[in-house]
Amino acid sequence: MIKETAMVIAVDGDSVTVEAAIKSTCNACQAQSDCGTGVISRAIAPKTQQLTLRTPMTVNVGQKVIVGIPEAGILSASAWLYLLPLITFMGTYSAFMSVLSGTAIAHELWATIPSAFTTFVVYKLIAYKLKWVESTKYQPVLLGTSDV
Repeated sequence: MIKETAMVIAVDGDSVTVEAAIKSTCNACQAQSDCGTGVISRAIAPKTQQLTLRTPMTVNVGQKVIVGIPEAGILSASAWLYLLPLITFMGTYSAFMSVLSGTAIAHELWATIPSAFTTFVVYKLIAYKLKWVESTKYQPVLLGTSDV
């Protein structure tokens, strides 16, 4: 379980809205003064993120709480969103290249276009699956109050 400290900013029945500071590794980097990525992230990146959670715990506005996100959920969502579209693209591209190799239109572009379209469709299906079908598996949970 990945844990993060957040502050309660709103309570509505069993729904709690918390706000957590977004941490960046740019402050610990040796090249932070010469790095364009660090400058951009400091200039435009939001400094906090808000989450709304359901919890049976009684909390008050301004109270610090510990929010947990299951590691297995993050790992499986990452595999679904990154590996499966990549494998889909490579498989579709290989299949189209083998089919087109015996024709007069054996150019890579003719295999890339349907491969990109198939990958896009697979990505959208995976995003739908993760958002609606398995949404509870990836939800952060309120673990308790913080003593800090």
